[in-house]
Amino acid sequence: MLRYIAGRLAASIGVLFALSILCFLIVRLIPGDPVANIVDTDSATPEQIAAIREQLGLNRPWPEQYLTWLGGLLTGNLGRSLTMPVLLQEQVASRLPVTIELALIATVIAVLFGLTFGTAAAFWRGRVPDVSIRALAFLLISLPEFIAATFVVVVNSFTLRLPLLGYQSWEQSATGHLASLLVPGMLLGLGSGAVLTRYVRNSLLDALDQDYIRTARAKGASQLRLVFGHALRNSLIPVVTVVGTTMALLIGGTIVVENVFTLPGMGTALIAAMNTSDYPAIQSYVVILGAFYVLINLLVDLSYPLIDPRVRLVKK
Repeated sequence: MLRYIAGRLAASIGVLFALSILCFLIVRLIPGDPVANIVDTDSATPEQIAAIREQLGLNRPWPEQYLTWLGGLLTGNLGRSLTMPVLLQEQVASRLPVTIELALIATVIAVLFGLTFGTAAAFWRGRVPDVSIRALAFLLISLPEFIAATFVVVVNSFTLRLPLLGYQSWEQSATGHLASLLVPGMLLGLGSGAVLTRYVRNSLLDALDQDYIRTARAKGASQLRLVFGHALRNSLIPVVTVVGTTMALLIGGTIVVENVFTLPGMGTALIAAMNTSDYPAIQSYVVILGAFYVLINLLVDLSYPLIDPRVRLVKK
């Protein structure tokens, strides 16, 4: 078990290292120059532009820039933004909790929605509830989150006029804080919940077709006992994989919803950094979000033996 964990940790570190290199190269290949967001490059002299580039460290070779940034990242010093007078670690400390809270709310909604409707669809296989649930899941999967978010905001502005836009911290109001995250979380969670519904239904149906289920049915077990007493736990491994992947994707998928609802999370910070070609900010935000993705997938892998004792970690 320890060897397996060590191997997975080593693989995760390798993935993050590759991500840091890839992100570093991509942000320098996309159009845009952070110097242009500091001074007017048309009116500034070449000497002024060169001085600014030297001050920001942009004139140094790429390998040196990468190693400097990576060293700071490993020691918790993300450095400063190129275009704003802020420390990036302070930005992350204030914005990351908002993104994590939003992703957690969306994950809870997705899991409740997916398990409830997926189990119901499997229980009433081939009947009206099953067909209706599958149609609803297809509709939710087909609807992009940014369109749904924009639609909700526009409709609300003409009808209920609820305070959907903006953000309130816990210190301001606990109720207002949850309210400011609930609707965005629902929009994120329902789409993911629809995907989870299909996985739960298919996984349960596969489990219900196993021989031990047929034996239990022949002994007189009810459909309720077959689904909840036998099939559900044995069908959870693929479901847990999807839940973990869904949560990891939701952390990165909050970018659009955060911007629509003007939430001060990592998504809005990342978009702002991309608009100003803020290299250190883009790199740091992407790697931190990637670290959460890798961590969640690692935890999912380690949870398999706890869910199903038949699963064993074997040395390959």
